[in-house]
Amino acid sequence: MQHAKDLAFDLMCPEDSVDLLHFELAERVWFEQHIEARPERFYTPQGVAQHIVECLALHAQRRMSPLIVRWRGRIVGRANLRDIDNGQARVGYRIAQAACGQGLAHKALHRLIEDARCLYGITRLEAIVAEENAASRRVLEKAGFRAEQRLTAYSTVLGSPRDCQVFCRRW
Repeated sequence: MQHAKDLAFDLMCPEDSVDLLHFELAERVWFEQHIEARPERFYTPQGVAQHIVECLALHAQRRMSPLIVRWRGRIVGRANLRDIDNGQARVGYRIAQAACGQGLAHKALHRLIEDARCLYGITRLEAIVAEENAASRRVLEKAGFRAEQRLTAYSTVLGSPRDCQVFCRRW
């Protein structure tokens, strides 16, 4: 497991644009094996810059918390609270392929849970995960999330419909 002093969770900022684009391009094939593909326009300097502006606008409205996960200063993932409203939010995270299996998703999720409770007063978190994404399901279950609903053909990954599950945690 990674040493905590080497791991940082930073609020996304405009200065992250170049590094974030590099990260997203480097991990695109990996991510698109598990989740819906982003639009092609995202993978440009303008697309990532616009994404950051949109995320920060939602953050200013307390509707999103977009975090960059860094290991020794290098981006290795993203962790987000989004759709924050009325004591509820969704969690999402994506970790670089080479960084998987080192506890980073677990640590990112726990950071999101802590922020949800302490900064936003959230009492219910939700995550939507493809049924075949066993690793993400395990991370959620270890953090106290429970599967509550099945969503048939909810997303499309690599051109095929994927069934997903809604996982929830309440406190």
